Amino acid sequence: MTDRRKGARVERLTAASAGETAELAALCMADNSYYAALYGNLRRDERLSLMRERMEATIAYCAAGGGLFGVMDGEGLAAYEYMVDYGRLKEEAPRLFNYVFSYGDGGDAPHLREIARRLSCFLAEGRRVTYILGCGVAPRARGDISLLAAMAHFNKALLRSEEVIAADFSNRELLELCARRGRFEITALGRDYWFFLRR
Repeated sequence: MTDRRKGARVERLTAASAGETAELAALCMADNSYYAALYGNLRRDERLSLMRERMEATIAYCAAGGGLFGVMDGEGLAAYEYMVDYGRLKEEAPRLFNYVFSYGDGGDAPHLREIARRLSCFLAEGRRVTYILGCGVAPRARGDISLLAAMAHFNKALLRSEEVIAADFSNRELLELCARRGRFEITALGRDYWFFLRR
């Protein structure tokens, strides 16, 4: 799925972009209140480094399955979105699945158990669940209307094409933007943390 609009263009990225995507994703999330609390005992530079390291393998897996997208500009990656077939990840790569849905420490959290519970019925029915694991825009590009329009158009097409879409959000502005796009189930799973489902 590629969005070709005048100006910015969303394109499928390869695993070669995983490192750059992980770096931007860490930058986008490092100061988010949810992630700041999750990595609370680390300095910001340590948090950025650990987040980048933890996300790169996941992003590479998404890319290998055709689930990494981005917008490039003159300075490199300006926006990204990565997603995975939830059931396929669980079945084919259980170690990575457990890493992604346990913060990589071998444990989990009540909200992750709730997400698994909510999605298990779709897997039991043989339905495909597309899980959006991350998306963001580089700080330098957040005022670029062409880029934002391309990302919005891309996600509208995604919502029309995928059977079940799930995501978790820790960004209220992004959550509110998505909530205006249609009928979705949005469940608060904690302070500054929500689960999004379109079935």
